[in-house]
Amino acid sequence: MEHERFVDVTGNSIEECIEKAINELGIEKHRLRFIVLNDGIQAKPAKIRVCLKPEEVETIEDVLKKFFGYIDIRHELEIIPRDKRYSINVNMKDPYWLIGKGGQNLDNLEYILNLIIRRKLPDLSVRLDINNFRKRKEEVLKNKALAVVARVKELKKEMRFDPVNEEEWRILRDFLKDIKDIKFYSVKEEDKTILVIAPK
Repeated sequence: MEHERFVDVTGNSIEECIEKAINELGIEKHRLRFIVLNDGIQAKPAKIRVCLKPEEVETIEDVLKKFFGYIDIRHELEIIPRDKRYSINVNMKDPYWLIGKGGQNLDNLEYILNLIIRRKLPDLSVRLDINNFRKRKEEVLKNKALAVVARVKELKKEMRFDPVNEEEWRILRDFLKDIKDIKFYSVKEEDKTILVIAPK
């Protein structure tokens, strides 16, 4: 478990999950960091995802608060344990100059923040988002892919998707692998990666 960052804890309620996390994982209550996966109201059981290394969350919070404090921006942080690393969303007013065209400034900012964080915790990396820009962009990408999938199934022939970068390819690969009756692969054309979706 020493290499794991998160663990899911279930119970009849969120309060029970918290108590189990404190007792079974040995994390002090004031240092417990978690997100709610299922509140246990609509469906049982309740489930929370607990950070096994709360010092990592504290380091991320400290770095981000100092950074945004230097540039004097009011913000709210959401730190979400996901995919063996932390996803961070920063909510603020007028975020566009930090996001930049197509997210270019956001990419650069994420790179700089990871450099700072790794000086404190070398094996830690974070995924940065601002006002859910990346999340919305990802949803658009998936919806476009679903539209192509529908056409492939209708016409029963393969179709090409727009050129994708490495991150978009990873997102689409993970998204498409669970869709039935299709297959997909990538082809290289000069410096571009083309996604091809085909019927099975």
